[in-house]
Amino acid sequence: MLSEHYTKYITSILTRYANTDIETNNHLFELFKLKKIKKGQSYLQHSNLWETFTLVVKGMFRLYYIDESGREHTKGLFYDDQVMAPCAPSVIGYPVNFSIETIEDTEVLSADYGNMRTFLESTTWGQYVLIGLLETVLNEKVEREHDWLNLDAEARYLRFLSRCPDLSGRLPLYIIANFLGMTDVTLSRLRKKLDLT
Repeated sequence: MLSEHYTKYITSILTRYANTDIETNNHLFELFKLKKIKKGQSYLQHSNLWETFTLVVKGMFRLYYIDESGREHTKGLFYDDQVMAPCAPSVIGYPVNFSIETIEDTEVLSADYGNMRTFLESTTWGQYVLIGLLETVLNEKVEREHDWLNLDAEARYLRFLSRCPDLSGRLPLYIIANFLGMTDVTLSRLRKKLDLT
């Protein structure tokens, strides 16, 4: 049984996505288990099913692809107070073509995705949560696509610093470079030019 601290936490996070007061009950809280995961651990491996609905209490995950040459491509970052769960139909119930790992010691509240989805779909506020999650993912994809198509490396880095100032000190530089679609050398030159070294 989760402590009151964690039940309030679950309520606060889901309320943010629903944009409305939510109707909670003990069954919702019983779906979640508290887990602590060490830095550098795999959370989901390529070709496995993504079967978790995860609230990131603290810490950070990286979602990444590995291409045919063995190069990594960071697709997304999930960190404090965010929901990490499958949203696209192509990854719900199908093997994924990416992996997820921790890049910090991380604490999560994790539920079975199918059970959580069924629970959310059974209430109006839960449906609002699901819509809110989809809207958040879509907004992030639109912004990322805009940045990749319209901004050069320096502008992408400056945008990253303005949007996620707390992450720049928490992430290794090679992951920032990878996430922004540039080499470590390019990022080092940019940081030197911007006097950030």
